Amino acid sequence: MRQLTVINAIMKTGDPIKNGARLIFSFTLLLMMSAVAAYAQTPVHIGPRTNNYADPVNGIYVSPTGNDATADGSIGKPYKSINTALGKAQPGATIILRGGTYREGRRVRIQKSNTTIKSAKGEWAIIDLTTYDTGCNEHSGVDFYAEDQVTGGIVTGCKLQCVEVKGGYYAVCFETKWDWGKPDRRGASNNIVEDCRLHHSTDDVVKVKPNCDNNIIRYNEIHNSGQAHINHPDYPTGQRNAEGIDNVNGDSMHVHNNYIHDICSNGIYAKGGAIGVRIENNRVERTNGAGIALGFDSSPEFFDTSVNPHYYENIGGVVCNNLIIDTGWEGIGLYSSKDAQVYNNTLINVAKLGMFARSAIYFGIVTQDWKSHPGRPDNVNPAIHHNIVCQPAGNTMPMIEIRLDNNSQLGVLSGLSGKPTMNNNCYYISGKSAAFTDNRSGGIKNAGLAAWKTHIGGESGTIEVNPSLNTAYMPANSQCAGMGAQNILDQTTGTEAPPLSQEETSVYISNGHLTVESSVAETVQVYSIIGTLICHFQKTTAKASFPIHQPKGTLLIIKGNSGWSKKIFFI
Repeated sequence: MRQLTVINAIMKTGDPIKNGARLIFSFTLLLMMSAVAAYAQTPVHIGPRTNNYADPVNGIYVSPTGNDATADGSIGKPYKSINTALGKAQPGATIILRGGTYREGRRVRIQKSNTTIKSAKGEWAIIDLTTYDTGCNEHSGVDFYAEDQVTGGIVTGCKLQCVEVKGGYYAVCFETKWDWGKPDRRGASNNIVEDCRLHHSTDDVVKVKPNCDNNIIRYNEIHNSGQAHINHPDYPTGQRNAEGIDNVNGDSMHVHNNYIHDICSNGIYAKGGAIGVRIENNRVERTNGAGIALGFDSSPEFFDTSVNPHYYENIGGVVCNNLIIDTGWEGIGLYSSKDAQVYNNTLINVAKLGMFARSAIYFGIVTQDWKSHPGRPDNVNPAIHHNIVCQPAGNTMPMIEIRLDNNSQLGVLSGLSGKPTMNNNCYYISGKSAAFTDNRSGGIKNAGLAAWKTHIGGESGTIEVNPSLNTAYMPANSQCAGMGAQNILDQTTGTEAPPLSQEETSVYISNGHLTVESSVAETVQVYSIIGTLICHFQKTTAKASFPIHQPKGTLLIIKGNSGWSKKIFFI
């Protein structure tokens, strides 16, 4: 389902921004501004769609009533174990799970590229690890392994479709070679998790480890993380660190159209130097921690300092068109981020936990394990616009807070460098005026909107009115037209999405080859950043790879004549 043309910045960069990346971010901002109107055109389906994915004729079948000893993988003689079927399969295979519950007794590990695991069309398979407790061994429900068992390269091009995963240390994990002690430190990349139900994990529900890049997480229901912490007295405070989606230095992750709820700590965050992450069209509710965060607090060993020498936690992240309801901490947080974009989100009853909450939209600081390194930078150059924050009368926290901590060991830690670019937002708290706080030198504390506008020299078009949200969380107040999340539907009552054949186009570069995956045959064109046509290819199959020769770090614009366009760095 393509709600709008998405142009992803797939890049690695340091500071100052290299390889024309400042131009990238400026260009991306223009595209985002033009996309605001597009959101209102099509209802956004949230959560798993109907399982209409066709079963390929050469698929390998697995059934809870199968027999590994006599199976040949046909529909009449299915395997009993998913892992047995994966061991027999070759790269490119589709493992088809008949309906029912699978208790493998160990993680389901995908070790061969271009492998799909899916429920049979019209059926529903459940991988259940809730009775398998490995403590700290981190055995996941489904594990996208780092190294391809056949080629020795990374695991890539795999899919998990229409499957329920219960339990596991992580329900789903993207593994990495980061800490293997080898020159190749890449991780499982260019994979898709879609239309799944993932829940009741011991720790995070979905874990993305360093250098696991270009992964897509879409149309899933993700809930009840952190079962190991549920009886801890800190569980209700959001401090137990078990996220819905936890991304540490995984670039160009695209998280969209998911229903994420009842989370031990934060709904989604991308930290550790993650670049070009896009989080959009999600419904996030009932988190003990933050709803969504660009950056957070990461250990220094997870940063790639060759491209991020200042230890930014997030670079070029986008949070747009999300509905965020009922969070303990901030609705949206920025932590040591660079060039963050936050727009067209609706935040309702967020920042509820007093001293832990801080504010609805929060500029935070990080300590990065208190290590003696030159990191912990301020947030830099955020753009925040067309958001709605709607708070109940009992909420006592500011709409915005910029933190400052004069730490005796680490020095002055500030939540922001300079002034944010903010405009066209709506703030409302029932029965009283909104408050804004900047704890930096010369700042303001619990000031009103007029003082906040003067203080930052911004918020043009921003208003303080009741948006009068209707049952679909859209503003009935005409003054708020174009603000907030547009047409986010309830996961259980939303209309069905368009046919599943209208899938998002996936584009990536690996080992000197450009790979394009989509459902249409078309001409693919490759342009330089200044618009010069470098080459073009005919794509006749669903997934096609073409050799391409450019210097590493070159920014390319990839276009298909079906109407999509993506930006990508040659790596």
